[in-house]
Amino acid sequence: MVLSSIEEFAQLPEPFPGALHFLSLPGEVLDCGELRAKLERIAGSGARIIPREIVDREIVALLPEQNTVLKSEFSRLFRSRCRRSAELHCDEVGLRINWEQMQSKKSYRESLFTLLRGTFGILDEFCLKLRIEARLPGDANIYGQFIREALHPQIALSLECLPRTIEIESLKLLRFYSDYLVLHFEPNTGRTWSGKAIRTLAENAGELCVAPRRFGIVTNDAQIAVELSEAFWASCCCKEEQSC
Repeated sequence: MVLSSIEEFAQLPEPFPGALHFLSLPGEVLDCGELRAKLERIAGSGARIIPREIVDREIVALLPEQNTVLKSEFSRLFRSRCRRSAELHCDEVGLRINWEQMQSKKSYRESLFTLLRGTFGILDEFCLKLRIEARLPGDANIYGQFIREALHPQIALSLECLPRTIEIESLKLLRFYSDYLVLHFEPNTGRTWSGKAIRTLAENAGELCVAPRRFGIVTNDAQIAVELSEAFWASCCCKEEQSC
């Protein structure tokens, strides 16, 4: 289950459903003392916590062209939230970058890589993987090249998908860079996912990937996530290979 805001987490009913294996949420939740106990209870129940956008995407998008003081503040915040993530036994955190700027402007690209490489020591200190959001449809070659150029074994992608036809070739090209697909609802049409559609997506992605594949449903309604998870398992005969 994937939440988009701190407000959605505050309104999430307890107990967290046992049918869901993980909860992905914005990094700012880690700083909220009022919600800390709730977060610890969910983590204590066995659900895996994944801080998504551990630093807000607007901040990350602007940082490559900012001064050293602001970049140092980013490092401080990044480390603080990584420490809190480790206390919750998280094994990964996420970031969303500006892919358009990264592709079109050489100086921005170079500064972005410098910024990211400054986080590697922090990731190693807390034994965390860094997962970068990548939208599909998108250029699989660019995504793969980015991971290769980053030169760190603990950087991977989260593949952000809408309920529409996905280029099968792109999924296959990216299977060694990601074991995590995030399923968004179509904002313009309201089109949603079904268990059958998720199974088809998994089949198109191919059987080979870096680890057992996971699917995150973007919704603030835990019951919707549970129903989709159950529908997926009902349509899938290889339960041990994938999780929701």
